Amino acid sequence: MDLKKLLYFVTIVEEGQITRAAQRLHIAQPPLSLQLRSLEEELGVTLIDRGNKKFEITPTGWTLYKRAKEVLHSIDGMVAEIQEQHKGMRGKLSIGTVMSCVPYLPSVIKQFQEAYPLVSFQLWEDDSYRVEQLLQNKTIELGLVRLPLQSELAAQTPDVAIHRLQTEPLVAVPPSGWEPFQASSVSLAELCRHPLLILRGQGDYGVYHRFTDACKIEGTEPNIVCESPDVSTLMLLAESGIGIAVVPRSALLLRREPVPYAEIAPLIASDTAIITLKDPYLSKAARNFKQLLIESIASSRFNR
Repeated sequence: MDLKKLLYFVTIVEEGQITRAAQRLHIAQPPLSLQLRSLEEELGVTLIDRGNKKFEITPTGWTLYKRAKEVLHSIDGMVAEIQEQHKGMRGKLSIGTVMSCVPYLPSVIKQFQEAYPLVSFQLWEDDSYRVEQLLQNKTIELGLVRLPLQSELAAQTPDVAIHRLQTEPLVAVPPSGWEPFQASSVSLAELCRHPLLILRGQGDYGVYHRFTDACKIEGTEPNIVCESPDVSTLMLLAESGIGIAVVPRSALLLRREPVPYAEIAPLIASDTAIITLKDPYLSKAARNFKQLLIESIASSRFNR
């Protein structure tokens, strides 16, 4: 089977229509339509229902799309490995990260670029649930997430390798100019008397759920006025005086200047990890970046 036909078909599915796919591939629409028809004739199936002006991928089409992505990814990995051996490290490294872990990346990327100037980056920022999906779809090579993963909760992580980095506490960041805490720590009962801004993603269990579960155990009801998957948004809202942000301690690295905060008692922890696929080939760029990230987080001033 012609690999070019597979690439064309994958592009058509991802773009949702032949016109946009042709533009992305820099070819005319009629030849692309002919290639799609030729692929269907070769396989003896209908891959895309184009009747009555509809554009709907058939079940067979979705199966081919998934398998074609695997084939193309395998070929890309083979080519990348050969090129790395022949030319040295170059290309693009795709990384997914939860927004609360973004503060770890600037120094690591800077060090990496100094060592490997021919490697560029593509960053995907989302919550752990979506980052894991991006990894499973092979859109990214590695992800920086908060545990547990959704597949962990469902006992379904055979394809994902998890490298635990650190456990850090959730902390309370008061509004700018407001210092309601008299000590370096604040009890959960005292904290819940104030309006709270909580980190929450799409997954079934995360920072939000750890916090609310701790509140239930302590027998207190939190006054949550805002939930957001974006830790920088919560920090900005806190700075604006809307409430106290409850975030992982690494979020304090988002600010260049020192940020007043209080530890929460009892301790509520959040675990950080790097995830990769248990794939026979991980690019040299990804392997080196992973190692550099591990070393950087281990030496972080908040890893204590």
